[in-house]
Amino acid sequence: MVILKNFILKISSLKFAILLIIFIAISSGVGTLIPQGNDKQEYIDFYNKTPIFGFINGDQVLKLELDHIYTSNWFVFSLVLLCISLAACSFRRQIPSLKASLKWIDYKDEKSFYKLQLTTNYEIIQDIDHILKADSLLRKKGWSISNFENRLSARKGVLGKLGPIIVHIGLIILLIGSAYGNFSSQSKEQYLRLGESLDLINESTNSKVTIKLNDFEIERESDGKPKQFTSNLDFYSDNQKLREIKTTQVNHPIRFKGLTIYQADWSVSNIIMDIDSILYQIQLKPIPEIGDQIWGLLIELGKENKKNYLLTIDNENGPLKLSNIEDFSESFVYLNDDPLEINSSRLSLKKIIPSSGLIIKNDPSIPFIYLSFTLIIFGTIFSLIPTNQLWILFNKNTNKLFIGGLSNRNLLGFKKEFLKLSDEIKNN
Repeated sequence: MVILKNFILKISSLKFAILLIIFIAISSGVGTLIPQGNDKQEYIDFYNKTPIFGFINGDQVLKLELDHIYTSNWFVFSLVLLCISLAACSFRRQIPSLKASLKWIDYKDEKSFYKLQLTTNYEIIQDIDHILKADSLLRKKGWSISNFENRLSARKGVLGKLGPIIVHIGLIILLIGSAYGNFSSQSKEQYLRLGESLDLINESTNSKVTIKLNDFEIERESDGKPKQFTSNLDFYSDNQKLREIKTTQVNHPIRFKGLTIYQADWSVSNIIMDIDSILYQIQLKPIPEIGDQIWGLLIELGKENKKNYLLTIDNENGPLKLSNIEDFSESFVYLNDDPLEINSSRLSLKKIIPSSGLIIKNDPSIPFIYLSFTLIIFGTIFSLIPTNQLWILFNKNTNKLFIGGLSNRNLLGFKKEFLKLSDEIKNN
């Protein structure tokens, strides 16, 4: 029993919680540096050549579960431990503090007032019930009052005591929701050409929603670099009689029926060429060996003596570059330009078909995340509300009126209010 009590005392301490949060933050940072969820052999091949910090090789990366940090046993355990720490802190400190603030404290003698943060006293000459007058005045100003024979207790801002508890509840929901999302979320990357559709089927409800790419635009800087990608998507379902058109951009995802759709990338997926009076739709592939955002294909040209040419393109407007792989000579074909003869073949570029790269993510933890942040925001706002307390005692023997006050924050601001209230009570 003593061991359990000591464990709860340590785990509920602010120092322990802060150290745990720092550990989780560092672990999350490592998770952004190390690619997550790749094939195990990739980690062995890469990190055996370039170990992390010079000594953590590929085998150790897998053993430490650094290839899937957010679903690893030790990371989930740290989240659970933080939840327990926050809950223990609430039960040990915040809830007792709230209960204490809801209890009325009665100061029956003058000595108690001198121990308060703020105190003053006045000699009363007129025969007026100052306690009754003070009660009426404070109630008008929103104070809660508890009356006694020749004294009263008043308080305001008890709601502020709820703030830390609400923040802790929000953090616990955030941690649980994040862990749940790490295990249950599904993500799919899909490239859609103009007019192409994608069917999304919900197996639990057996419902289907179709996404169709209506339009795709690339906004470029003055130097030609991509600035923004925009996809206009049509959502429709015959069974549910649903039809919505939405637009997504980079950093501006679409929320739809529990799905989050991100504008992630783009590509030149296909081109339409006229080669020797025959139209061909050619599918291109990324060529990372040449550079980023370059797509191409190896193609044979020539009616009799055929030669291989590397066809490449790096933007949606062209031109198309053809490189002779034997002598590395280059030729350029421009969109809708006159036919170009290469190795006895006549070819022209008729159309460039870009594709929009979308990431479609189903994360059932999103409602929990939104709820947690809502609670944290409101809890933080409530925490800013100061809890002020006031006591008033009238001593019939000395005809003195004693007024004292306490505040858990912003004592300087409460002091101004205290002095103003004291004058109003005295002169009432």
